[in-house]
Amino acid sequence: MFSDICFYVKGKTIEVDGQDFLLGELTESCLNITPDEYHELKDKHKKLKDMIVPEKLNENLDEKDLDLWIDKLFEIDSLLRRHKIFQVIGASVKTIRSLVSSDDILEKTIAFLPLVLKYGDIISDIYSFNQTIFVFIKNWIMNLGKCEPWNYAAAYYDFVSSPSAYKYIINPIQHSEGIYKYHDTLTSFTLVPREKSEGSGEYIIAEYYHTSSLQSLLKIDYMKGLMTGHCIRRCEHCKRFYLSTNAYRTRFCDKPSLKDPKFTCKQIAYRKTHVKDSNVNNPKYQTYRKAVHRIMRSCQRGAITVEVRDTLLNKAEAIYHTAATSLKYSDQEFEKQMSSDNLYKLCGIEPPKRGRPKAVKNENG
Repeated sequence: MFSDICFYVKGKTIEVDGQDFLLGELTESCLNITPDEYHELKDKHKKLKDMIVPEKLNENLDEKDLDLWIDKLFEIDSLLRRHKIFQVIGASVKTIRSLVSSDDILEKTIAFLPLVLKYGDIISDIYSFNQTIFVFIKNWIMNLGKCEPWNYAAAYYDFVSSPSAYKYIINPIQHSEGIYKYHDTLTSFTLVPREKSEGSGEYIIAEYYHTSSLQSLLKIDYMKGLMTGHCIRRCEHCKRFYLSTNAYRTRFCDKPSLKDPKFTCKQIAYRKTHVKDSNVNNPKYQTYRKAVHRIMRSCQRGAITVEVRDTLLNKAEAIYHTAATSLKYSDQEFEKQMSSDNLYKLCGIEPPKRGRPKAVKNENG
């Protein structure tokens, strides 16, 4: 069940159920629940509630009816678990099924009814958060001149402080359902030392949160992400949301195109319209240029030879060509490929020691 959500915020990542994700990554998966998927969830939940009439909730409750209701509930669960966020939060399907597997029909019913309410809360939180943040991204984030944390914070302040905020921030007065909560209730919050990643040996003071609200998780994941420079944007080609971890005003995502999965949206957009993100706002190009600059500087300082420099540059160019013409690397994966440690490893070269080489003294001292 999704009523007991525990997670750690660790710098630029969030740990949920022992798995690390970039801040904003889980929020992105929730925002990509389409309107059709949401309406299917809502309709299935409404039909389930309509089936559970008070007249049947008595001593003469037919077990076949109860089993049918449980099956309908798990249809809703399976729709949610198409998306990453619902694959990692809450209990497993096996655990939830065990809650409603009693031979005693009364116990089975008592365990089942709170589940129906909780799934209703989840669906309501999806609507309230997604509808509100969609407007924020579309009308504020996508129009920012500079993609920097302080600018994201200023944009959110303008968003919630606007005199017309009541029109687009989901609330029970202006909208038929849901509420975007300004204040979240946490079961607990504490600061704890924790490894950056399992087995890394590097520790960080992590923020531990415990909540029963999906909306609380989403807002912490999203807002903390904004403050580390992680921004969720909307692709102009496929209209899906995607996570950008760099301060670039990109227009297209690097996900496989919905119509032609052999190419990314960036590649499809350029093939059709000859419009592409400028190199200034192209994360892969900028990462490649930084790697080239880093290699050239190492050679100028005498840390590597000309032969090693050329080998590294050729490898970097080959990886960049692959990334620019195929689906092999996302922006984040490409950044890892272009790291110094990885390039040296791929070329079979021992990395130089950090810092400038010591100057060689001549005989005269």
